[in-house]
Amino acid sequence: MKISLLRQALSVSAVLATLCTALPAHAAQAAATHACAIKPYGLIGARWNELGGEKSGLGCPAAVEADVYRDGVWAGRRQRFARGQMVWSPGEGPKLVVSAWSIGGYAYVDWRSTLPRVYHRFLVRWTSAADSGGVNREVGGGDGGRMRVRVATSGGYRFYVQGCDVGISGSGCTHGWTVSVTAR
Repeated sequence: MKISLLRQALSVSAVLATLCTALPAHAAQAAATHACAIKPYGLIGARWNELGGEKSGLGCPAAVEADVYRDGVWAGRRQRFARGQMVWSPGEGPKLVVSAWSIGGYAYVDWRSTLPRVYHRFLVRWTSAADSGGVNREVGGGDGGRMRVRVATSGGYRFYVQGCDVGISGSGCTHGWTVSVTAR
């Protein structure tokens, strides 16, 4: 009887080992993302996963996604993370997600995708305790981008991004600034 029970246990172990090794790659990745108590979804969740999920500079979500209003008008959605924020800013692009985080002595801002709009250049504006008047930097064009700023304060950095085009009569930034994101 002991030998029979031992054979059954071994065959159950063999079946389990086969099932575990036969899992598709996306199943293992999905299991890895459950380390965070809150799971992002939609466009913010998709971009968070592209950036590396909980292993990204943002880390795990610290709060659920919430509506953002500017001057009393709905402007998008924001989610806080361990080291920053992500925002969906549809007024500047129907699928535009802007992310900001701070790690390794730098504050980063990343934005994707302004499609169907493609810009000649972007203006990135940030404020912080070290730069309370704000700083603007021009960044190359396209449908997205990324830049970093050396951290000079223990406070956060608030970023805004604006797409601009160059025409015959000069430069124009007609679609406005994105909803702000903060790197901590």
